[in-house]
Amino acid sequence: MIKGDLRKKQILETAEALFTERGYEKTGVQDILDQLHLSKGSFYHHFESKELVLEKICERRASLAAEALSENKTADWTERMNQLLSGMIPFQGEGLSFLKMLMPVFLLPEGKSILAAYQEALKQAWLPQTAEALARMISQHRAFTLYPEVTASILLDLVNDLWGQLCREILQNHEKTGAPVTPAQLLAWVEPYRTAMENLISAPYGSLELLNPDALEKITQALWISSGDQ
Repeated sequence: MIKGDLRKKQILETAEALFTERGYEKTGVQDILDQLHLSKGSFYHHFESKELVLEKICERRASLAAEALSENKTADWTERMNQLLSGMIPFQGEGLSFLKMLMPVFLLPEGKSILAAYQEALKQAWLPQTAEALARMISQHRAFTLYPEVTASILLDLVNDLWGQLCREILQNHEKTGAPVTPAQLLAWVEPYRTAMENLISAPYGSLELLNPDALEKITQALWISSGDQ
């Protein structure tokens, strides 16, 4: 790894650790510089702003998650599609702990652009595997579309729209009621999206599973810590 790439990697790793420990809003560029003993010139040589640092962290997270999922393949292509679609939703494993840090950022002025950057990174990282899984499902007569690559892209747009909507539901519910969202409230969003995805690829009803009730229960408990601190 060349020196410039190594420095960028160090900045991203240090920034993510500080964002997780202190929160994005409470971490300044100077905090990152102090940890690494860097000058401002060195930082701004690689990144224009703290916001861009977080966007690059999101891209790195998406890439690593997709790589990890690529190693967990199955011979059943419907099951593989479920692994991909549910795995892209950052509400599980390390993705959930990262989202706990990220969700308060969505309330900031730059939150919309950061969410969009993360969603685009996830889509690009997931698209090759999703297109392959859909093509295999079609070959096994478990799905049908005349445009598999475009349809795979639309599927991932729906996944991104779904988890973004779930984040908004969690945050808005806390703002309105001061209480955590319930699994039933989230499930009311999940089911229409799941059905729409099955219709999009002409898959039998119940073929796709995005987030089951047990997963939603864990999500409401874990993310309440984040939204409840606002």
